[in-house]
Amino acid sequence: GKGRNLFVVDPTQCRKALGTVLADCGRLQMNEMADAAEALHDVFEALKECLGAGGQGSLVERCFGLNVVERRECAACGYGMPEQNHLAFFHYVPPARLLEVQQEAAEAGDRPSPEDLLLRAYAIDSRPCSRCGGGKDMPFRCSSILSQAPSVFSLVSVWTNAEATAEEIEVLFRQIPLTLDLSLVYSGLPGPCYYRIRCIICFYGQHYVTIAFNPRVKQWVQYDDTSVKPVGDWTAVANKCRAGRFQPHVLFFEKYA
Repeated sequence: GKGRNLFVVDPTQCRKALGTVLADCGRLQMNEMADAAEALHDVFEALKECLGAGGQGSLVERCFGLNVVERRECAACGYGMPEQNHLAFFHYVPPARLLEVQQEAAEAGDRPSPEDLLLRAYAIDSRPCSRCGGGKDMPFRCSSILSQAPSVFSLVSVWTNAEATAEEIEVLFRQIPLTLDLSLVYSGLPGPCYYRIRCIICFYGQHYVTIAFNPRVKQWVQYDDTSVKPVGDWTAVANKCRAGRFQPHVLFFEKYA
């Protein structure tokens, strides 16, 4: 039946290999705990170094990279800060900020889409303005331009604590889109750029588990070290995370059109 005969891979050898590659910087060593997003960033950087700066090394950037140009303009005087160009592998957003944006929209009688929530979460920033602020923090309008859409869009939920309530996790699942159009989150893309969620890394009790959609068995499957368990559909994933207090930390969206 569904979920049977799922192949299990012991992660021990992978952990040892990563510990060896990153021994000089002392990261991802055996028997040490690391933030999932930080660990993945180290893996991506290690792959880039091993594969070379060009050619195959650029494969990591094409698959996961976000080449972003950030612009900030003072909402009071219009002063524009110098543009910042950088490569990122993740789009970070605090669940508390998503909820705040959603509540603000509800008070205004608006029902924002998931893309709008992600866009508005960083639409306004506060920082000193060298022209009109006099050293005080001023509101800045923020925009992000993406030059190329990656094969996988990685979203990181930045929790303020490691013990989120079942209610907080339920709220986040209501905000997580099954599909999204990245061109509505970043400007610069030539047209609609659709993604669908395919994997989440969750944190609970000083431990990480991965829940991913397995197309072979056509359902979501939980991977926990050497244990593999079928979960079911997306509703079952949400229910499992809420009941077990699994905090979604890294969410992977696959480009499909």
